Amino acid sequence: MKFYGRFSRMGTLTVLAAGLWISSAAAYAAGSPAVAGKVPPLAAQGSAALGISPEQRLREELRVLLLDMIESGAFGQTPVDQISLSIDAPAERAGGLGLLVDSSSAAAASDGLHVLGATPGGSASRMGLRAGDVIVAVNDVGLAGLGADGAGRARAAERLREQVGSLEDGAPLNFRIVRDGNERSVSGVMVSAWVPALHLTVGDGVALASARDSRRSAAAAAQGCGRVNIFDVAPRQRDLHAAVLISIDGERSPFEGQTTFRLSAGRHELKVAERIESRYLSFNDRLRNSGPDSRYKTLSIDVAPNTTYLLAARLNEDKRNVWRDGAYWDPVIWSETAETCR
Repeated sequence: MKFYGRFSRMGTLTVLAAGLWISSAAAYAAGSPAVAGKVPPLAAQGSAALGISPEQRLREELRVLLLDMIESGAFGQTPVDQISLSIDAPAERAGGLGLLVDSSSAAAASDGLHVLGATPGGSASRMGLRAGDVIVAVNDVGLAGLGADGAGRARAAERLREQVGSLEDGAPLNFRIVRDGNERSVSGVMVSAWVPALHLTVGDGVALASARDSRRSAAAAAQGCGRVNIFDVAPRQRDLHAAVLISIDGERSPFEGQTTFRLSAGRHELKVAERIESRYLSFNDRLRNSGPDSRYKTLSIDVAPNTTYLLAARLNEDKRNVWRDGAYWDPVIWSETAETCR
């Protein structure tokens, strides 16, 4: 299953959530005995109906998820008392389409995307989409016969995700479908919610810090601090794409897997690399990486206290075919959010 957003891959189905976050474990487990036993019963019930607080529900679901990760070997041989993770994510727009489709192969979507289910109460369900429908077009963009992507999955699922993800709230959304052999249309409007910023620590939070990190922490405490975030929620319709932070103020660090960086207030130099998907470019990776100037670029940023900055790579539309010297892209701060930093 591929969860569009920031979830895991398991192969054959696609949960479509406008390319944004969706909670779909319960919906999938309903049709999978192997998973059903590991999904908390709370996930399928409303907190109010159960008389529990959101904190209690989240604590229980996280407990079950962590237990599943430990049992499956996700943490390797690390002793449980030494597991320590820190996850940060900015506030994020979350599409509420709630649609499960078969994207296992090009053949599976040769006549359109086959709907396997719709989340009760979700946008797709409210519009009238249901299991058994075949989506042949969305807002007059055809989805049949699009072939496979680089991983062998139906390209139609990616096309649907792009079309829905590019819509603003309130924009019309029309699906042309085949149901029981007859073609018809179902329609509605795009409705989104916002997922609040996430700061999650697993373990006791104790980590080995270098002397440089200690100096930065001391400076941040004295001057105030802000954050730079490279979590990839940049809207593609604005030509914004994923970026990777290579160094901060000339100091490289093992940033693998890290998305949020705490910096003292003041000016900083960021060395950035782009992670633009190849399908947006007209040249190959050999040309893309042919010179040092094309791989990394520097961005100066004045960090204000209690501010989070979202970093991305902007694809320059007028130079998208110019690979030399990396003219096709630039690092940019595309959003600033007031958020306590300490």
